[in-house]
Amino acid sequence: MRGRVFKGRDLWHLSGVQQRTRAREPSRRGRCPVAMRTVSAWWCAAVLLGLTACGEGQPPAPPPKPRAEAKAAPEAKAGPTDESRAELYLQAKERLAALLPEDKDGPRRIVGELGPGLREIADNAGDAPLRANASLLLGTLHERAGDRRTAISFYRQTLALLPNEIEPRRVLALALAADGQFEAAIPEQEAVVKDDPDDLEAWLLLGEVNVKAGRAEGATEAYAAYEMRRRGLIDGLTLQNKDGTYVMPVDQRAACARALIPARDNGTALALLYALQREPDPVVRQALAEAMGSQRLAGYKAALTDAAAKEAHPEAKAAMLWAVQEIERDPLESRPGPAPVEGAPAGDGAPGAGAKGQDAKDIAQGAGAKGQDLKDRAEETGAAGAGTPGAGAGAGSAGAGASQGTPGGAGAPGASDGKPAGAKAEQGAGAPATKR
Repeated sequence: MRGRVFKGRDLWHLSGVQQRTRAREPSRRGRCPVAMRTVSAWWCAAVLLGLTACGEGQPPAPPPKPRAEAKAAPEAKAGPTDESRAELYLQAKERLAALLPEDKDGPRRIVGELGPGLREIADNAGDAPLRANASLLLGTLHERAGDRRTAISFYRQTLALLPNEIEPRRVLALALAADGQFEAAIPEQEAVVKDDPDDLEAWLLLGEVNVKAGRAEGATEAYAAYEMRRRGLIDGLTLQNKDGTYVMPVDQRAACARALIPARDNGTALALLYALQREPDPVVRQALAEAMGSQRLAGYKAALTDAAAKEAHPEAKAAMLWAVQEIERDPLESRPGPAPVEGAPAGDGAPGAGAKGQDAKDIAQGAGAKGQDLKDRAEETGAAGAGTPGAGAGAGSAGAGASQGTPGGAGAPGASDGKPAGAKAEQGAGAPATKR
């Protein structure tokens, strides 16, 4: 098509695109501007058809998937806290304390119900003493249930958590000895007597495990140390200065009386009777009555009954009446004679009350704080430890100063000059000596 320049118009593109311009052109040779529009429409349709044909045979694109909503992360369950663990521990401890003696299956039942929780505490608690207490309680439960090997494992775990505490070592030594592991029990028991030299029951146990381990020399040393401490405690309870005042203060005399509980020999019994008659302070008289009631020797009953009738101090009187009731409940036969008169030599007492104070028969069986054998002592160890009644009270074995007329023997070997028996008084191994 030829282009023309129309009057009054600018030159645009002379092509079919300018349909509006061409529409205004005068018709020449019978052509119609509509035909141009028709050709353009057909051309567009062909292009569209070609595009459509190119996509034949392909599946239609799937519709876009809706966005999945982000799922909220599940809330993490809060684990047990040390507070909740402590509550579980106390619950188990209270249940054990509430068991009746005839309930033999009680410990095994508690292990089945609360054992997993206690194990979790022993393994995962953040507080080391809480873990140690749970381990000790598990050991006690398993021991009472008859599984002593598992109990020993838990006792060792307790000791590993609290290596500087003596009570776990005391419990472990008892359990090892009761299980027949005497060699393993010896070093643990040696640590116990080293920590508290005035623990007479600990010395007796050390001698016993040495005997059963075949260590005669070790047993001799342990029993000799026991005897030295026993005499020192008696001296601390009874020794007086020339003016009649006591060498030891009131609190230490009371502690000496309680520390003598494991010594059920005739010489110690005479010494306690002697002290009960002469002691001016009610605090010490109360401690003497508690010691006698714990020993439950039948020979104490008459003296305690008379003393209670004369006693004006209410707490001392109550202790004396309690001691009489304990003796009546479960008396232990003994051989103590009358309390020695003042100034009489100790050797004038009944057999077993001389310089050695007691013979092998007196201490062979039932020499513990409750008159029980080694096996019984181990089984009665509770979750709180195996503390010895009256022991470790800071009394100190009161030197071993020789004093004529003191019941139960006088003076440890090598201490006849009245000096302390080889240790400082503030360390609980000797009392200040006073020349008489």
